[in-house]
Amino acid sequence: MAKVVRDHRYSTALDVVLGGRMETFDQIFTIVPKSVVYKDLGMNYNKFEKCLKNPDLFTLRELVAIAKLIGCDPKIIVDLAYEQSIKRKKK
Repeated sequence: MAKVVRDHRYSTALDVVLGGRMETFDQIFTIVPKSVVYKDLGMNYNKFEKCLKNPDLFTLRELVAIAKLIGCDPKIIVDLAYEQSIKRKKK
């Protein structure tokens, strides 16, 4: 069985998350390109883009999968998505 190679930028995202410097959910995709994440998640591109515009459309399973790719506690990613969703609704 072939070993799955994780993109090296996930470790940079992990450093930012653990350092407390990840301020928004979108910031993940300035470190790890969206194309890498949606392919690693096995998501359809259009659905992924729709979810990025409205993070509360991500399922809990998808947010946990993003956290696993980064290597952090899923609660951190869920909280970031939640906060961004609340901020967008206030606009």
